Amino acid sequence: MITLKDSIEIKTTPDKIFNWFKTLDKNFTKWHPNHKKFIKVTGGLDEGDIVYFEECVDGKWFKIKCKITNIEKKNRSWRTDFESVHWLGRLIGTRISFIGKAKGDICIFTHIESFGFRANIISSLTLKLLKSWFPLIKKDMEEDNLNLKRILEMDSKKLS
Repeated sequence: MITLKDSIEIKTTPDKIFNWFKTLDKNFTKWHPNHKKFIKVTGGLDEGDIVYFEECVDGKWFKIKCKITNIEKKNRSWRTDFESVHWLGRLIGTRISFIGKAKGDICIFTHIESFGFRANIISSLTLKLLKSWFPLIKKDMEEDNLNLKRILEMDSKKLS
């Protein structure tokens, strides 16, 4: 399994980030200029729902259809997991997770993208292509986190 992970401290609460994600259909294209489209395929953003999104990173298009497989909300923390429903994404074992955990008066927000390579039939050529995308994906994750921090901290200042 290959896991890409990026975390950032945001001066807000885990609940505010969770609520922002619950309206991702309205926030997705505001989150990053690479984000082009977000559709709630089955109508919601709850566990079991399917969503579709598109983003263009350095000229490479990523069109992802995934199912929300897990939403956990605990005391001052939360986690939401997505898993690809496309046959190739399932073969590769593509998973995306977002986690928010309180740390004092801030929140540690973590974005994880995992690739489990569930099948042994993935050719070395396909694996090389996928691995060539990892630096782009990692850079995009870091930019997403910085943008989320800017958006949520700016919103907090406006409310003050």
